Amino acid sequence: MIKKLLSVNPVGIDALSIIRVFTGILMLLHGKIVFDSQIMNGMGESMSKDMGMPFPLLMAYLAKGSEFFGGLFFALGLFTRFVSIPLVITMAVAAFIAHHGEITGDGEHAFLFLLIFVAFFFIGSGKWSVDYLLKRIVK
Repeated sequence: MIKKLLSVNPVGIDALSIIRVFTGILMLLHGKIVFDSQIMNGMGESMSKDMGMPFPLLMAYLAKGSEFFGGLFFALGLFTRFVSIPLVITMAVAAFIAHHGEITGDGEHAFLFLLIFVAFFFIGSGKWSVDYLLKRIVK
């Protein structure tokens, strides 16, 4: 047991799937406001005033849509690497523009999500995923 803990080899690589699932669920819950037009209008106004974004309402819907649908796909492990791209972009904008790069303050959550999505872009979805099942079926 001690040898496993001190080893440089990964222990329980499938456990990363648990992180993927819960991260996806958290992102989905964070993005569910995409279905509330009143909140989205307020977010669009904020993006216009505070960040000077062009087409602020469209950008708000793209951000929250990527959080909701991207979170759903991420949790399922469906097209994980592709879904990670818009999620990385959304979290980068949130961390570095909306929260002014304060990655140890208000932007901390966005930055942590950003790091998780970057990691899964490189490592993939793992065995407990729809991607893995599709890969086995296509073979």
